[in-house]
Amino acid sequence: MKYFIAFFLVLSLASCKKPDEYPIIPAISYVNYFTTQNAQGLDDKLSIVLDFTDGDGDIGYKDVGQNGAPFDTNGSEYYNNYKGSFYKYTAGTWTLIPTGTLLQGRLPYLTPDSKNKSLKGQIQCDFLLLGLVANMDTFRMEVFIYDRGLHKSNIITTPSFTLRTQ
Repeated sequence: MKYFIAFFLVLSLASCKKPDEYPIIPAISYVNYFTTQNAQGLDDKLSIVLDFTDGDGDIGYKDVGQNGAPFDTNGSEYYNNYKGSFYKYTAGTWTLIPTGTLLQGRLPYLTPDSKNKSLKGQIQCDFLLLGLVANMDTFRMEVFIYDRGLHKSNIITTPSFTLRTQ
């Protein structure tokens, strides 16, 4: 009987745990990166893995056409909800590589159905290289995300890395 009471007490205390609370502006931090190779063994996709938190859970989009403006308006700043900038290291200096709109994408809809909308987890941002970079040069990226409240996260900078593209 005393084990049943102890179990019930632990269960009761656990159910009283206050849910995690985070700011409504998403926060990200760098975890890792990896590349995907094509049939010739060359890097053709770079994936950046990030930890994230968001207090109101409005991360990600549903399929195109189900989100409304400005999230489904092609050309809108918010059409893609993660963006990256590529930098090349040359002669002791990091130089931005102009890529236009190529280094961006859409995170999937992540909002929980529960009453507590706070989110914490990992996301993966994929970037197609498409011949943007030369072989075996040293690079780094800056990445940020938007949520559906139009809040921009902090910008993270990856460690330097090399790519095999030729």
